[in-house]
Amino acid sequence: MNFHHVSRYALIASAILAIGLSSPPAFAAGQPASRASLVAAAAATVITKTYSVIVNADGTLAVGPAGASSNNFGGNYGYFEVIFPSDVSKCVYTATLGDASPTFPALGFISVTLRSGNPNGVFVRTADTNGTANDHAFHLHVQC
Repeated sequence: MNFHHVSRYALIASAILAIGLSSPPAFAAGQPASRASLVAAAAATVITKTYSVIVNADGTLAVGPAGASSNNFGGNYGYFEVIFPSDVSKCVYTATLGDASPTFPALGFISVTLRSGNPNGVFVRTADTNGTANDHAFHLHVQC
């Protein structure tokens, strides 16, 4: 086996370990893993999901997957929660102001974080350009 093949196997094994495989697949002592077995092991451990929603300023869900819900805590304070049909606690959240209509949204700020006490939820806060809490419609994308 030449160096090129060894480095390719090492790279694939490193990638598998980096995505969370607790221990590499068992192979005969002294035998390198085949590329197919490493790829199969990696595929068996990777679970991905994507959710996208559009939430209206009043907290109602304009667009979203089955089983999702949203809520505005009232009082024009810019506090929202979005609940998804599965755990999103280890995901990446991206949000922007905007609604379901083809118009430009009001300018402002938006921030997102995991919803405390609910691994299926995301907490969203919206504000105007002065930083004053204010209800705004928004788009939220979750990638796991």
